[in-house]
Amino acid sequence: MRVVLPSLFIVLVSVVSSQSVFACVCGGEPVKRSEKQIKLAIAREFNEAASVFSGEVVALDTFTVKFKLITMWKGDAFEEFSISTGTKKISEDFYRSSSCDYNFKVGEKYLVYARATDDHQLVAQSCTRTKVLSTGEADTPELDILNPGAYHAPPLPPVSRVERFFCPDTRRPSTLPLMQHA
Repeated sequence: MRVVLPSLFIVLVSVVSSQSVFACVCGGEPVKRSEKQIKLAIAREFNEAASVFSGEVVALDTFTVKFKLITMWKGDAFEEFSISTGTKKISEDFYRSSSCDYNFKVGEKYLVYARATDDHQLVAQSCTRTKVLSTGEADTPELDILNPGAYHAPPLPPVSRVERFFCPDTRRPSTLPLMQHA
């Protein structure tokens, strides 16, 4: 019994401590912050990021997230913009990723504060102000102040009721010609 208890304790401590190694730990922030503190946090993130933009995820694979750009406050503006997911290929069958890498979903719109990695790729991390755009819209007025010349993608043309009826799942008009009556 004397040998079993210390051994069990060592195993338990090893398991618990190894689990915490895999968890992403972000610095705690106050629950309620003043407007000035929020503006300072946005400015700090803006200055620390290599790229700050909003966009819709149009494609996602193990290594890359592709966005359709909405607004680019910092970085080079392209119609579509890709960043790394943070996952690296270690060998033929092994990959490395971090729980701190942000998990994106296709079809969602995001506000992204991307950082440059050691190998010069852009990656978004969960401990930054990167978030779903609907919850990140509070940042956009401050980002517009930080870069008043930000690139804004042109809006899509309006979709008519007829096009919406025939193509309800798209925001763009159908490429098929509409039938005309003679």
